[in-house]
Amino acid sequence: MRIRVKDFMSAPVTVAMLDENILEIRTLMKEKGIHAIPIVSCTNDTLKVEETIKGIITSTDICEVVSDDALIEDVMTSSIVHVVHVDSSAKSAAKTMLNKNVHHMVAMDDGEIKGIISSLDFVKLVAEYSLE
Repeated sequence: MRIRVKDFMSAPVTVAMLDENILEIRTLMKEKGIHAIPIVSCTNDTLKVEETIKGIITSTDICEVVSDDALIEDVMTSSIVHVVHVDSSAKSAAKTMLNKNVHHMVAMDDGEIKGIISSLDFVKLVAEYSLE
């Protein structure tokens, strides 16, 4: 059985904008019980709203911040946000996460954020299947 990213990703995804502050993000993560939020900017043409991923902020990033007034763009990881297609195999996603030493990847389809996968999602996935 081939398990694809869309079979176990967390969705819908909570996103944030660059102009939010750390206190807002801390509160959002706590309320939703999440550990990573993609940071996006939006453009609005007459046909649709498009999101562009500008970075990702994790609970680890936030723990290192002293001031609640800090801006997301000063704290987030913006150089590389790892993305996976929703139809990719769980195995290839896991290998990417291991090779890149990341705990979260944004799952996309047709240029839209559809979900997010984390190392915890892989633990849940293994727990669902017998290892005996």
